[in-house]
Amino acid sequence: MGRLKTLKLTLLRASFNLLYQLFYFLGGPRKHRVTFATMRSNQLTDNLKALYAQFEKDGQMDIRVFCYHYDRTFKSKLGFLVASIRALHNIARSEMLIIDDYFFPLYAINKHANNQVVQLWHAIGSLKRFGLSLPTASQSVLKPHTNYDWVFINSEIDKPAYVDAFDVDPDHVIASGEPMMDELMRQHPEIHSGTKRMLYSPTYRPGVHGEAQVLTYVREFVSASQQLQEPWDIYISLHPYLKLPNWHLPSHVHVFQDATRVKQIMPTMDLFITDYSSLALNFSYFERPILLYTPDYQNYIKTCGFYVDYYQYLDAPHFDRASAIMTFINHDLEKLDLDYVHDLKAKTFPHQDGNNAQRVFQFLMKQL
Repeated sequence: MGRLKTLKLTLLRASFNLLYQLFYFLGGPRKHRVTFATMRSNQLTDNLKALYAQFEKDGQMDIRVFCYHYDRTFKSKLGFLVASIRALHNIARSEMLIIDDYFFPLYAINKHANNQVVQLWHAIGSLKRFGLSLPTASQSVLKPHTNYDWVFINSEIDKPAYVDAFDVDPDHVIASGEPMMDELMRQHPEIHSGTKRMLYSPTYRPGVHGEAQVLTYVREFVSASQQLQEPWDIYISLHPYLKLPNWHLPSHVHVFQDATRVKQIMPTMDLFITDYSSLALNFSYFERPILLYTPDYQNYIKTCGFYVDYYQYLDAPHFDRASAIMTFINHDLEKLDLDYVHDLKAKTFPHQDGNNAQRVFQFLMKQL
């Protein structure tokens, strides 16, 4: 990391902490104030949305909402400083802050114990490494994923990964089932006639090279789809950070960048294809085929890595060429044994009663 960037982050950390301490000593946390906060969307989604509904229904807490969509564009970078100051004020004045992703201002402060912070991570499972488990995490001037008091996860099997990723006491990682899974469990796989549907969701890779890599895989996938012997509608879900070129795609190929939509359309899909996305775990709930397209598997192990033996854990058919996937779909998909999907579902969803949000709410109310 360059000296200038190191100096900038050091000054930012000192300034943010000073502002936080000022806000804290000017008023401190308001009794029963609970703030739902995210910097990944301009509205509450997934876990935050589901848990917010529980607090709103109860009506006892002073609920506040802070949303800022940081999408790495020039405009959002300009607004980030102002948004961070607002976030610091919210942290200082809240008895509890509930977040669902990376939250930069939080990591710059010496937090007071009576400003509790809850992390409801936006993805389930523990496949690829994230947070402090990433090889690059130790290089950061400002240590990320700190100051969490409570972390809620979907399954007990994932606890070691979250303890490592967030440097948190194992007793403060609660396997309650994630609130957003309640909505998933109210859905049922749709049976439809006519054209089959597949969903392809490649993982985002940062940097110019990483983004170009993803776009190359998408092009190869679309090109190879011409080999399909039956009609398929192909839905391709890409990360919102990815800058899309002006593609001229066939009419049966639909590309979108909407994390909410991808979960809404899952029950309508006959097949899910990904490289390393945790959405494979979500899709396993519907007990339909999952395939892996992983052309950069060995390199991905070196740059990011996994908490598990990835191929063994999912036990799904995997391919390093898009053309090989299409051949498999043509000749082998119909006779594929789905026991591996059933096993994955059992590991991923120990809580299937639809009461995850209620469990998290009841636990947090005892902390207030």
